[in-house]
Amino acid sequence: MRYELFPVTIFIGNIDLKKIKLTSKMGEAFLSKTPSSFGSKNDLDPDSAQYIISVIVELLKEKYEYFTVSLETVWRNKYVNNDFQEPHVHSTSQFSFIIYEEVNTPHTIFFNPAKYLIEATNCTFVPREFKPQVRKGQIIVFPSYLEHMVNKNSDQVTISGNINFEFNK
Repeated sequence: MRYELFPVTIFIGNIDLKKIKLTSKMGEAFLSKTPSSFGSKNDLDPDSAQYIISVIVELLKEKYEYFTVSLETVWRNKYVNNDFQEPHVHSTSQFSFIIYEEVNTPHTIFFNPAKYLIEATNCTFVPREFKPQVRKGQIIVFPSYLEHMVNKNSDQVTISGNINFEFNK
């Protein structure tokens, strides 16, 4: 008998970038000083917000049913001059997402939640990280507790955000 203990599911799908209208005031953010609109006023068109939610709901329906999603925060990151994003989690939400507006080579890395234990036990058959192969016009939805980062690059623009998820009874 086989059991998959504590699996982490991420969802990758396509998204129509033409349907997303986000006005952002860019500044330096995070420890990396990457140009970002995180923490500033972002104006996401209401139709764009509804569209993003509908795409996320369709992806999540592959695993979950009877739920509602609320969009909490949205921001844009622009990676230039070897900008990066240090390893982090999104602690104020249940799911997060990354929309790839511009990408030549994907630079996002997700870490196994048990990576330190895997390293400590020299467990070579369990992956420590996952590098998704995404392209322009794709979205990744993942549990917010999943640690991730962005390697140094000068060719990526993303829209990131957090959502909350509630089961309907």
